Amino acid sequence: MAEKQDFLYVVLAIGIVLIIALIVKPAATGEPAGIRWGGEPEPTVTPTWTPTFVPATATPTPTPVPTWNGKPQAIGFVDPGAYQVPAEETRPNLTIPPPVNASGATRWVTYATIDGKWSGTTGIVRIPFPRWRLDYSEITTSNDELPRFNCQVMDAEDPNRFVRIITLNFADFLGMKERPDLKKEQWTSTFYEGNHDYYFVINTRCIDSYTLKIQVPEAYVGR
Repeated sequence: MAEKQDFLYVVLAIGIVLIIALIVKPAATGEPAGIRWGGEPEPTVTPTWTPTFVPATATPTPTPVPTWNGKPQAIGFVDPGAYQVPAEETRPNLTIPPPVNASGATRWVTYATIDGKWSGTTGIVRIPFPRWRLDYSEITTSNDELPRFNCQVMDAEDPNRFVRIITLNFADFLGMKERPDLKKEQWTSTFYEGNHDYYFVINTRCIDSYTLKIQVPEAYVGR
């Protein structure tokens, strides 16, 4: 009787070991249940894909550009420190204009003006046209021997970029004294870049007054 009881205990123990090995352990480790014979390939587990929801990005509505009514606007002066550029700093002109189109004469109209006497830094002006010019022919001097006028056209989006530097010394003023009519032809500078923001750093010496005109082709009026 004792031998049968011992045999039952052995069978029961073997059954518990098999249950642990075939069912409990695979369930705990994530392996498939069952007996895997030698040489049998490892079962492959196909990962489940969970879709990720990505919210749609709304397309921003472009800001409409107001049309220009043809009236010039005045550009004021600000503190030069606003642009973190020293007022006396100058750099060589690296802007090379493309060839002039000789298809016909262009009629220019004034888009904005800068009026002053002293050195200063202007506020930012946006020029929404691809072509424009700076007319600096209206400059009066208080001394014919020491006058000097310097205008640095700056890129408002990159304060370290000098778009163009215009300098008039006493020789320029002396040469135009006898031929003032040449000022309208020679004291202008055309720019072939636009749709951009600019500001102007101006340095003067022995200058009574100046009026700078930002001009655009007449065809741009109303655009």
